[in-house]
Amino acid sequence: MSKDKKLTFAQIHNGNIFGSDFNELKDNNGTIVFKHQNQANGGIAVIYAPNGTGKSSLAKVLGSQGSSGECGFIAKDDVGNEITPESGVFHIVADQIQRHIIQGDESQYLVGKEIRREYELKKRIGDGFNRVFKDLLPSTYKKNYGLSKVKDPLLKQLERIDSQAYKYVYSIVNRNQKGDDIDRTEFIEYIKELGNRPNIESIDDGEKQFIIQDYSGSCIIERLLSVDVSSIKKNAEIKTIEQHSDAIGILRKYHSLKSCIVCDNDDFDGDSLLHKKEAARKSIYDSLDKKTKDLLENAVMDSSIKDNDPFDIKRVVIDFIENGDPTNFEKLREQLHNRITNICHEMILALIDCFSDTTMLADFDELAKIRESDPVLDSDDLLFIQEVISENIDRDIKVVREEDNERNFVLMLGDSPLLNVDRDDMHLSTGEQNFISLAFELLLAKNGNKEYVVLDDPISSFDSIYKNKIAFCIIKFLENKKQIVLTHNIDLIRLLHVQMKDSYYLYILNNTDGGNNGFIRIEDKEKNLLISLSDLVKLFQAKGGDLLSAIKDKRHFLMAMIPFIRGYAHICQDPDDYYGALSNIMHGYNDSKINVAGIYDYFFGDVFGEAEEISTEDILAVDCNCLDFFDSNMYPLLAETLRQSLIYYYLRMKVEKTLVEVFNISIKDDDIVLLNQIIMKAFSCSDENDPEFEYKRACRVFFASRKTLLNEFNHFEGNMNIFQPAIDISPVKLMKEVDDIELKLSEIKERYGE
Repeated sequence: MSKDKKLTFAQIHNGNIFGSDFNELKDNNGTIVFKHQNQANGGIAVIYAPNGTGKSSLAKVLGSQGSSGECGFIAKDDVGNEITPESGVFHIVADQIQRHIIQGDESQYLVGKEIRREYELKKRIGDGFNRVFKDLLPSTYKKNYGLSKVKDPLLKQLERIDSQAYKYVYSIVNRNQKGDDIDRTEFIEYIKELGNRPNIESIDDGEKQFIIQDYSGSCIIERLLSVDVSSIKKNAEIKTIEQHSDAIGILRKYHSLKSCIVCDNDDFDGDSLLHKKEAARKSIYDSLDKKTKDLLENAVMDSSIKDNDPFDIKRVVIDFIENGDPTNFEKLREQLHNRITNICHEMILALIDCFSDTTMLADFDELAKIRESDPVLDSDDLLFIQEVISENIDRDIKVVREEDNERNFVLMLGDSPLLNVDRDDMHLSTGEQNFISLAFELLLAKNGNKEYVVLDDPISSFDSIYKNKIAFCIIKFLENKKQIVLTHNIDLIRLLHVQMKDSYYLYILNNTDGGNNGFIRIEDKEKNLLISLSDLVKLFQAKGGDLLSAIKDKRHFLMAMIPFIRGYAHICQDPDDYYGALSNIMHGYNDSKINVAGIYDYFFGDVFGEAEEISTEDILAVDCNCLDFFDSNMYPLLAETLRQSLIYYYLRMKVEKTLVEVFNISIKDDDIVLLNQIIMKAFSCSDENDPEFEYKRACRVFFASRKTLLNEFNHFEGNMNIFQPAIDISPVKLMKEVDDIELKLSEIKERYGE
């Protein structure tokens, strides 16, 4: 049973970049299968996408965080789960040249059993403290004890009982601090110390609420506790003050009545009686000393205890003043003191038990134990950092623990931090900067929680040494991820195979009007043609019969093969100088004709058997719009390669012939003049005052910048990689280049004549 996983896209859109076929992809063309690797849980799918087909746009779509009318996709995995941008399952590894810093923190890059556990504990502990200091305890203290600011009087009572607990609660209820200034290790040690745990007595809830409300308002209790009993003088008439006060209250309300509201006496002078009572009360009150007056006013006469006096404060205070015996008054104060202490103990207990429903204490102990040792990476990450990255930049990368650093671990490049540092400050070459940036992006992808990793041309900016290392990293360090490797570089396809044979499935991203669009699977027999020159030669030798079955037009096929045969002749024994004969027919200014079929049979065996002469004029007569000479169902990649190679061949010949003829460029017999030399001769103009100066300069730039005319193309350099860079351009852009070049040549002929 196959362990390969698949991803099937129903639709992909990004503005007008993808054709209408991508709005409703067929199952076959919308499916990507990830080649399972026996030693791992992931798999690889390589998608070959010539420039201009939407490769980077596809990466952008998959990396989007939300669907919109302009950008989005719908897909399903192999078990039927729907995947959209909102699913957030793709980690995108994009162009490293644009990354000026390696972003993130060490926890995203470093994986080791203890390191992973340390970060887990650290996060859990941090979250736990935030929950307790910023939510649980502030809410508890406000709801249960009326504490919401640092000036609350009850908080001062806590300071008297436990100065350390007071410091913690003070910070927690302080809106500017909310516990941020509390030393967490010290706090944990405090709540773990059994001696700090207070004894709690059960107290009447009414009494408790009275004390809390009093400390939030009148503070009668605070004044009672501060009284010097020896300064209070006995006054036997004190009760009459209260009696007179009650009578005065009634008289003030009913003094205007004609009869007494109490006894119905008609002989009633309310105003006179009110005046008499007020005078009597004043006489007694004036006879009290100041401290007794203060006690009376701040306790007995306070309105807050009129209807709520669970400690019977009013009666106890009046009795004390009346008879001068402080016994019951002292008992009251002791009772209040004990209740306050008990309430403060409850607040302390809330502090001590704030983590009782969590594993905080055990987590803290475990974290402290882990921190006693140096950080240790898992073997894979250690190998990746030390053997792959450090080796290639000749600079040590190490992991150090910084106790004052909230992140705890710091990745160091030599003696300087690595992450979140401008690349120029690393003092590395551009290649080293790009490599270390990509390497850590791969490490980030490896250790992240995303199921899929999308790599957008990961080796495009690297030399051959780095390319091979990156291929190794992709195979080895992302082996547990499902990888979509997007590339227009055939080298990467080969290098991945070199690192591990049969490690991926290969697709072409096709996105052309009227084409077979989507992800087109390249079968292994054609994939091997890209990877192995010997397999490609065997095909051209017609071994197995596939070649002749695939050829739909022998003449066009042989034309398209001329550049490759020329390169092949260059590395083979060639006593008849077929290399020279093929070179002559590859320049538009020559008038040559050769038996291409005969030369083909000489190098690849008796394939065609009969002559097929092809001339320079035959190549120049090619119609680029009518080229269908190789079976694209059997060999889609090779068919497109041959078609585009012939178009490149035709265009170069056409430009050479036109410029040589229009500008009468002299070329000696048996002399090979390169296209760039012809361009420079045709549009030579050094006099800025010449009216043709700007036009000729524009023409030089135009022809020198055409992708199809650049010197490095394989059929002019003898490069035996027939696939690269011949199909490094989308069919649509290639045909536009054909039209542009032919239009420019017509313009030049009209301007300068032939």
